[in-house]
Amino acid sequence: MEAVRCTQCGETRWSLLPGSRSHALDAPCELCGGKTVVERRRPGAGPETLDVERRRTAIADRIAGRDAVKSSGLAAR
Repeated sequence: MEAVRCTQCGETRWSLLPGSRSHALDAPCELCGGKTVVERRRPGAGPETLDVERRRTAIADRIAGRDAVKSSGLAAR
C-alpha cells in the first residue's frame, strides 16, 4: 500500500497497486492543486478516534470562539 499527501490541504491518496505512487507524485493535488509528497504514515497507525477531523480544525475553532484561523495561515485571502 502506497500513498501521497498534499502539503497544502493534507488530502491523502492511497493506492493498493505498486508503482502508482510515482504517478501520483507527478500530479498536483486533486483538491487544491498543491504539491504532493510521499505519505509516511500507514493506515491504522493513528489514534482510534479524533476529536476533530484535522482538515476541519480551523472551522471547529472558529465555532468555539478560538482564533486559530489567523495563526495557522490557512484562512482564505
